[in-house]
Amino acid sequence: MKQSDQDTDDLQPTNVRKPTYIKEQHNYNCQQFFGNITNCTFTMPATTPASSSSPATSSTTNRKRPKQKKTAVVPASEKPMTIRYFKHNNNSMLQRQRHRVDILYQKWTEWGWIDNDTRPEDFDRLFEGTPCHCNITWTGTNSTLTILLQELLKQNFVERQARCTAKNLVTTQFGRTANSSKSRLDEETKRRIYLSIIILDTSKPLPQRDAGNTEVEDVRDAALYEIYEGKLRATKGI
Repeated sequence: MKQSDQDTDDLQPTNVRKPTYIKEQHNYNCQQFFGNITNCTFTMPATTPASSSSPATSSTTNRKRPKQKKTAVVPASEKPMTIRYFKHNNNSMLQRQRHRVDILYQKWTEWGWIDNDTRPEDFDRLFEGTPCHCNITWTGTNSTLTILLQELLKQNFVERQARCTAKNLVTTQFGRTANSSKSRLDEETKRRIYLSIIILDTSKPLPQRDAGNTEVEDVRDAALYEIYEGKLRATKGI
């Protein structure tokens, strides 16, 4: 036996179990630094169970699904105001009012104040007094819309509401910029604003097409202007 082998055997501990996972090597340099290593316990890291590598574990399959968010309900205070004109507690009055609103819808469309595609039911909602989007596209001028609403909200047949002002309606309901400059209105527009008020005033009868049939109104501009001329004598103009 060579001298080097003899030295190595003397350095190895006796009756000590060698770690099974370390290959025995004759490394003189390590022994020079650390000397004999005895009474040491080597612990292998725990093996990962095969089930843990599966993509669907019990913890994931039993995980609670996130709750779906509920659709936010827009408070009534944030919806556009509408004009409180209809009297729902008086059926006879309500029927007359709905008939007048139908006539107003016809005239505003004829005058080019609202889009021709405006649905009658959307136009009705403008006079319900319940906050909502009526989806009415105003095609007239801003000054016409602003002054029309200002005059309409002054009438006794319209119920007063907090926040229901001409400026608020112009901005939130129609998406336009309020303009109350009366100098921008021509005479024809002024007459039509008054005609709109006359049409909604159920206390004032509308002209009849046939004197023998009081159920058919004459809603031509010429016939309505006769009422306008008579009312203008007793009412200050716009």
